[in-house]
Amino acid sequence: MGRQCQPGIDELLIAARGRWRDILSDAGLPDDRLDGRGHPCPRCGGRDRFAAWNDVDDRGAVHCRNCFTKGSDPKPGDGLATLRWLLDVDTPGACRWLASWLGLATPTPTPRKRINRTVRPTADPDDDQSFGVLADRCHRMMRDRWWDRLSNRLRLPAVTLKRLRVGWCAAQRATTWPMVDHSEHVVGIRLRSMTTGDKWSIRGGRAGLFVPTELIAQPDRLFIAEGPTDTAALLSLGVDAIGRPSCNGAVAMTTKLVKRLGPSECIVVADDDGHGAGVRGAESLACALVTVCPSVRVIVPPEGFNDVRDWITAGAKLDDLIAVTDLAAVRSLSIALEVNHG
Repeated sequence: MGRQCQPGIDELLIAARGRWRDILSDAGLPDDRLDGRGHPCPRCGGRDRFAAWNDVDDRGAVHCRNCFTKGSDPKPGDGLATLRWLLDVDTPGACRWLASWLGLATPTPTPRKRINRTVRPTADPDDDQSFGVLADRCHRMMRDRWWDRLSNRLRLPAVTLKRLRVGWCAAQRATTWPMVDHSEHVVGIRLRSMTTGDKWSIRGGRAGLFVPTELIAQPDRLFIAEGPTDTAALLSLGVDAIGRPSCNGAVAMTTKLVKRLGPSECIVVADDDGHGAGVRGAESLACALVTVCPSVRVIVPPEGFNDVRDWITAGAKLDDLIAVTDLAAVRSLSIALEVNHG
């Protein structure tokens, strides 16, 4: 068979005419930003700087007074230029993306352009409030069908992802996961690529905790996971849960939050990474938590599962989690003192 020819630019623009609202929405630009009025820019975050032209359905043209103007490269003019700006790709890359969306050709695999893994906050990076504003803006970018896509990809309920205030950053083509301190102020944002699963963080922030909305004070049991998706998996079972940024991260911050929340018991959920780092990190956290919580346990998923998300998405239920939890040894400050003085 002969090699399929790639469509030309004129052919692409003709095929896309009248469909640009759906095209740009799937590229990461919410359709409610295309009403011709001023909106926050999905790339630079500038307030009221972004707007679509009146004929956006036919032409796909938008602009931002700060980062997408007649003096920028690319400069606004049509939907192809919009895709170049929004996806941070060159003209051939935008053509391949559009051709694939239109079903006109199967793009030839080419090396992906390496993106700058930094998002510029809208305020001073040393000001925690700027990360909170950015996190809220990204969260508002999400739409119902995007929640469905993310839920299907991660195999986690959208309702639990919403509780973690997950959002979308069009500039980085990544979901956003806010991290908070022990007072639940946003101090950093983790990013996760929808295509590769790569994870990185916005420069200028701090590693913090993944804490859901509607977390009650003085819970009976508080589960502490490693990472945001493990946290979401635990929340999907109906338990109270928070997440750490890594197996060794945010020990002091976690301890302060636990002290403020006052749970009756903490359950530290370790990853079974095959090297023991996850368990060692969980044990280290448990030693700190016994100073602020009357009962602490450390658990790991059953053999064959690397982390609690794998276990839960494979079919584990609340009863399974509770059974493993109840079998784990109880640690407390009083028990530690008895051992030391026994």
